[in-house]
Amino acid sequence: MQTQTNQNSGNLSEQELMTDLLTSEKQAISAYSTGITESSCTNLRDHLVENFKSTQEIQYRVFDAMKQRGWYKTDDAQTQKVQEAKQKASQLCSEIQ
Repeated sequence: MQTQTNQNSGNLSEQELMTDLLTSEKQAISAYSTGITESSCTNLRDHLVENFKSTQEIQYRVFDAMKQRGWYKTDDAQTQKVQEAKQKASQLCSEIQ
């Protein structure tokens, strides 16, 4: 089984490997986020936050490398849409406080 896995991974392109890594990092970030919000132990929570930040940095570097190679397409947000989102977020924050 191990040999078959190694042979198959040798056939993956760099783009496929990076896509898999990006997906894995996103899943790890989600898991850390859940752990952080559900942790009642300060020491554990602090450790999870450190891991979250580290994983998020790795995720961004992989994303950025993929974007630069044209493997992850993004559209620039329209200025008006960004302003509307900012106003809505500001309004929600005001309502919460």
